[in-house]
This record gives sequence, structure tokens and C-alpha cells, in this order.
Amino acid sequence: MSELRTNRIVPRDGLPSGSSGGIIQVKSATKTDTQSISGAGSSADITGLSLSITPTRADSKILVMYSVNTGATEGGYNGAINLFRDSTQIYLGDAAGDRERVSNLISISNTGGGTDYNMVHLSGHHLDSPSTTSATTYKVQIINVGGRTNYINRNHHNGDTAATPRTASSITLMEIAG
Repeated sequence: MSELRTNRIVPRDGLPSGSSGGIIQVKSATKTDTQSISGAGSSADITGLSLSITPTRADSKILVMYSVNTGATEGGYNGAINLFRDSTQIYLGDAAGDRERVSNLISISNTGGGTDYNMVHLSGHHLDSPSTTSATTYKVQIINVGGRTNYINRNHHNGDTAATPRTASSITLMEIAG
């Protein structure tokens, strides 16, 4: 039995300028349990939405994709989601005055009878260049504002009814050849 193994296949004439190769490896994690965070200004890693990947090449890029479902106790600006590479915040808006730089805003609508049953789906895709062959951890963090309580994978009501479903959240990493 024969085997052909390679780290990279490049067309005879090379890759066109600005292009990249294929997918080298994929890692994924799904969070199906719930989590809550309280306290104005507090932040926490979303448990289960943290993955480590060791790039095979220093010029590889990492495509990070995440999907988070949140609920909260009150309407309005409830918090934010941030994406990190190790301890460095990535995929964030530009600095502008006193505005907070985040990946996604959690804003629960206060219409239709309050926020007890409302949830928000937040997602993001970011092509990162870690420039390393060392293990690198990507994680999603939640920030609370205004003393409200934020929830992952559930709404505030949390009753045992069809109107209060449980959801799932996930993070996926793909190493893309440089």
C-alpha cells in the first residue's frame, strides 16, 4: 500500500500574487450549557469557547469564526463580546474618543413586553496572522455593563416552556496556508 504525504502543494507556475493555499487543519468547539455574568464592568471568558491551535507554518493565517447566543435582564446596551488571541484583543473597532472597542455589541430590545424572552445572536469571522508556529489560543469573552446580568445560551426568563429555548454557541479555527 502506498501513501503520499505533503505539507504543501504549489502549482507548477506558483501561486498568483496575493493568493493563499488551502486549509491545513480545522478545530472546533461547541458550548451547549449556559453561563451568566453579573456586575457592572465585569468580564469573563465564555467557558467552552476557547481553542488552542499550533500553526504548522509561520506564514499561515488562522480563520476564526464564532457564533454566540445571549440574553440579558434588561433592554438597551447590555454588554459586548470580544475576540482574543492569547491575551491580545483582536477583531475590534477603531479607537474613537471614549468609545469602547469591541467585536460585537449586545443590545437586547425592550419592545414587545420586555426582555425576559429576548435573545441576540452574535457572530464574527476574522482572518488573523499570528506569525508563529507556537501554540496559540483564541477565545471569546463577554463584558457586562450597567449592573445587568448577561446569559449565554439562554434568555432571562429561563422557564421550562417552549418560549424559553436553550441554544448553542461555537468557535471554529482554520489554519490557512500562507
